[in-house]
Amino acid sequence: MTWELSELLRVIATTIVIGIHASHHWWFGVNDTTTINFEIFIDTIINQVGRFTVPMFVLLSGFALAKSEERRPFDLYHFFQRRLWRIVPPYILFTLLNIIQQSKFQESDWLERGEQILKLLATGMGDYHLYFLGIIFQCYILYPLFRRVAFTKWNLYILLIITFILFSLRWVSATFDLLTNITAFLPNGNHVIYWLPYFQIGIWLAKDQGWANLLVAKWRSQSWGYLFAIAAVVELGEFYWTAILKNSAEAVGHYARPTVVLLTLTFLLWSISWQSLKTQFLQISIQKRWQDMRPKIKIFAKASFTTYLVHVWVLRAIAPLEIVGGILFVPLAASISWLIGIILWKLLQRFPMYL
Repeated sequence: MTWELSELLRVIATTIVIGIHASHHWWFGVNDTTTINFEIFIDTIINQVGRFTVPMFVLLSGFALAKSEERRPFDLYHFFQRRLWRIVPPYILFTLLNIIQQSKFQESDWLERGEQILKLLATGMGDYHLYFLGIIFQCYILYPLFRRVAFTKWNLYILLIITFILFSLRWVSATFDLLTNITAFLPNGNHVIYWLPYFQIGIWLAKDQGWANLLVAKWRSQSWGYLFAIAAVVELGEFYWTAILKNSAEAVGHYARPTVVLLTLTFLLWSISWQSLKTQFLQISIQKRWQDMRPKIKIFAKASFTTYLVHVWVLRAIAPLEIVGGILFVPLAASISWLIGIILWKLLQRFPMYL
């Protein structure tokens, strides 16, 4: 994987995450598990097939940390200084911005307010997108240890086996109420244990000396695309089946599912193949197109963190536009969120601390 590809994937992931949150009112199971139409079907595809994006964020974070060591040697003190400064202030800020407007907080005394703030900061529930910052923060804490784990094919295979077993146990327990003696020890899907495999894979991608590229080169890019499409159909079918079985979308549409792991890995392999893909008619490599578009992609990639932080507020502000329906609202929300995010990012470049 290259820096250019990681920047493109960051932009894609940010856009789809916005789409997931924007589609929430229309995806299957929100109102019931019997009604489906074209609008619900499209928004459910966005909401569920797009589930590879948050794991991809974690993976890209691991890749960026390890890849940056090629530019400057790892220093523990400066590492934590830079990373904590990037994560902690916006995490606290956006937690406070959300809680101070809530009536429960406003009606409480100062002691209760302090307890509410500390609880939200500790759980990552200050706003519905802030749990991700808590996950990334924990990954950063563990990075000095994970960076020492050498990449080998056997280490990768062992990690993948353990990951699928872990996710399968969690899914079987949550879906069928089986293996309760074992799964009683498994935390919910927001626990960092389910995200560390992605983080480690990202670190290894920066240190595999081209092994992933050689693996992907064995198949045509179109073949990897078909494999991702199959994984997407499997993941979407599993969601519909379990949502109907449990009569709940929220209970089954989480990230701690083996189908989401499969979806993420197949998309990753497919995206790596884009670097060598050539169009059949124009015979222009995708890599050359990336070079032409790189300045714009770089701006979007740098503004992606700011856009992610503010997009939930943008969605709240433009909520009246939901009248246009789920199919039109999703691209509209993504466009406005990116516009606001890039504007804020450019403004914040004037200050020492920026998002």
